[in-house]
Amino acid sequence: MPIPSLSETDLEAYQIDLSNPEKSTGELFIKLNGLYQRFAGNEQLLANFEYASALNSLENDYSSKKEHYNKEIAELKRQFKQLDNRIIAAEQKLRHGIPEDLMVMDKIIAEQESIVEDQEKLNNAESFIVEQVRKIDIAHGKDLQKLEQQQNNRNTPFQSKFSAFNEQMKLAEKRITLKLSAFSLIAIIGIPLVIDAIFSSIGMPALGKNTNNLILTHYMFLISLILIEVFMADKIRSRISRMLSISYLKDSVSTLQNLLAENRKQIFKVESDHHITIAEFIKQNAAE
Repeated sequence: MPIPSLSETDLEAYQIDLSNPEKSTGELFIKLNGLYQRFAGNEQLLANFEYASALNSLENDYSSKKEHYNKEIAELKRQFKQLDNRIIAAEQKLRHGIPEDLMVMDKIIAEQESIVEDQEKLNNAESFIVEQVRKIDIAHGKDLQKLEQQQNNRNTPFQSKFSAFNEQMKLAEKRITLKLSAFSLIAIIGIPLVIDAIFSSIGMPALGKNTNNLILTHYMFLISLILIEVFMADKIRSRISRMLSISYLKDSVSTLQNLLAENRKQIFKVESDHHITIAEFIKQNAAE
C-alpha cells in the first residue's frame, strides 16, 4: 500500500504534538521521520507528473506536426492524381497520331510542358515534405531522449536528498541522546548533592558516631538519589530530552513546510505549462 502524501494538515497536527508535553521526543522523532517519508511521496508524484505531462505535450506536439504534413501529403496525392489524369488525357489526344492542325498541336505541346513543370513542382514539394517529416522524427526522438535523461538526472539527487535527510535526523538524534545522558546524570546527581549540602549546612546529624564514614555522613545524598531515581528520573530525562530536541524538531517541520510549499509551486507551474491538473493526472493513473 503506497504511503499517503504529506499535507498541510499533517504538519499542523505535528506542530500541535510539539506543544504537547505528554509527547515523548522518541515519538516525535519517529513521527518526523514519517512526515519526511510522506513528503518523499509528494516529490515522487511531482516527478512523475512533470515527466508524464512533458511527455504528453511532446507527443501532442509531434502528432500535431505529423497531422499537418499528413494533410499536405494527402493534398499532394490528390494533385498527383490530377496530374496523372492530365497525362492520360494528353496521351489520348496523340493516340490517333500527330494532329495536322498547328494550333491544336501547339496546345498539346504547351500542355505537355505544363505537365512536366507541374510534375517537377510536385516532386520538389514531395521531397520537401519528406525531409520535414524526417526532421520532425529526428527532433522528436532527441526530445524523448532528453526527457528521459532529465528524469534520470532528477531521480539520483532525489534519492540522495532523502537519504541525507534521514542521515541528518539520525545524527541529530544521536547527539541529543549523548547530551541527554550527560545532562540527566548531572541533574540526577546534582539535586541530591544540593540537598545534602543544604542539610549539612544546617547541621543535620550523622547516622553514626563515626563521622569519617561517607555513607553515614552523607545519607541524605543517598536517600535523595534513590528517591529521585525512583520517582523523578524519568520525568527529568523526559524534560531534558524535550528541551534538547524541540528546537531541532521545530526547525525540521519548518523546513518541511518550505519544501511542501515549493513542491506545490512546481505542481502549479506544471499544470500551467501543460494544461493538465494534478487531480486529472492522479485520476488517469488510478484508472490505469
